[in-house]
Formats: sequence, C-alpha cells, structure tokens
Amino acid sequence: MQAGNRSLALFGGTFDPVHWGHLRVALDTADALKLTEVRLIPSKSPVHRKAPGASEADRLAMLRLAVAEDRSGTLAVDDRELRRDTPSYTVLTLQSLRAEFPARPLLWLIGVDAFQHLMSWYQWPQLFELAHFVVLNRPGYPVANVLSPALAPVWQGRLAREPVALTDTTHGSLYLHTVAPQAISATEIRNKIAAGAGDEALTSLLPPSVLTYIRAHQLYQPEHPPLAPQ
Repeated sequence: MQAGNRSLALFGGTFDPVHWGHLRVALDTADALKLTEVRLIPSKSPVHRKAPGASEADRLAMLRLAVAEDRSGTLAVDDRELRRDTPSYTVLTLQSLRAEFPARPLLWLIGVDAFQHLMSWYQWPQLFELAHFVVLNRPGYPVANVLSPALAPVWQGRLAREPVALTDTTHGSLYLHTVAPQAISATEIRNKIAAGAGDEALTSLLPPSVLTYIRAHQLYQPEHPPLAPQ
C-alpha cells in the first residue's frame, strides 16, 4: 500500500449483475483520491430495494470474476454481508469493519441518488461515527443535490472541501466527488438478456467473464419464456 494513505474504500450494492459502470466508478474514484484498496460489498437482502434477480452465490461469483480482471490490484471483494444473518444494514457492516480496522480511515462510496434517502437508513447518525461518506454523481443526479435544505441535518458540519480530510481522520466527513458518468444499469442488462439480446449487445456493458457466467448459468431469463413452435 502506498505510504501516507491507509484509507479503505467500501462500495456496496446488489451487483445484479456487476457491470462496467460499477467497476469504472470504483477505479476512477480510487485514482482521483489516491486510494489503493476498494472493497466491493455485495448485499444480502437490500433494505431499500427489491430482492436481486440472481442468487447470492451467483452474484458473488460474478463479482469475483470481474475483480479478477482488475490488473491494478485495487479492487477486492468483501462478502461479510452475505455471511451475516441480518438485513444489509450499512451501520452493521461498518461496525464490523471498524472493529477489524480500529485506526484506519473508512470511506463509504455511495451514489447521490441513494444518499438522498440516508435519513431513512437504520441508525443513520451512527454511520458518521464509523466512516467518511464519499458521494458520487449518477446520470441525472449531480452531487450538488446533496446540499439541499432537506439534507441539512446530514451535511451541515460534515462537509469536507478537500479529500485530505478523508485521510487525516478515520471518520465523520462528507465529501462530494464527481466521476465520469456511466450510463449503464443492471436493470438495462437484465432486461436485454431477458429479451434475448446477443453477446454483441452486451459486451460493452459488462466484463466478458461475467457475460460468460451469465450464459453458462442461464441467469436473468424471462419468467415465462415463449413456447417452442409445435
């Protein structure tokens, strides 16, 4: 690990399936903030969205295949939420990580669309006692959306203007970071596969190893496939 930056970045999601948008955002953020480790954390049972289409085992397998293609060695997979018999509450995940790394800065990477609902999260004020939050733009959601009066209880007194705040202390800051927009969604990928899209329509959306896995395990097929001709 590079000297002077012990920060551990954390990027949660269903990864159903993991795609280039996830990977590029993680790597671009790591490069901009000089992070040497970003852990991708697949959720077990998301609290604020519907259940994933693929099983835990399949989502984890696809994520490991994608991370194995990262030649920089920056990305890693952390499956602690899948191994825990509780809903995927972020506060529990951060408590587990903080117990493991008591003196290391923790950075939770999150899209601004999800962050706007932070005050509905389980024990949300405790999150900032455990980690920093790095809010990333999403297509149609600039990071400036965070600075709304409705979210003032979250950002007032926590907003960091420079990324050095994320390394000088272990937790407590909110940093807004703009990345190159990634107009790729897992929903789009699932819909394309269910509609019978060929590989040529999907290769620009997700890593080849992930697409091969999806084909081999027949994931994201329509619930009621068309009847074969008689």
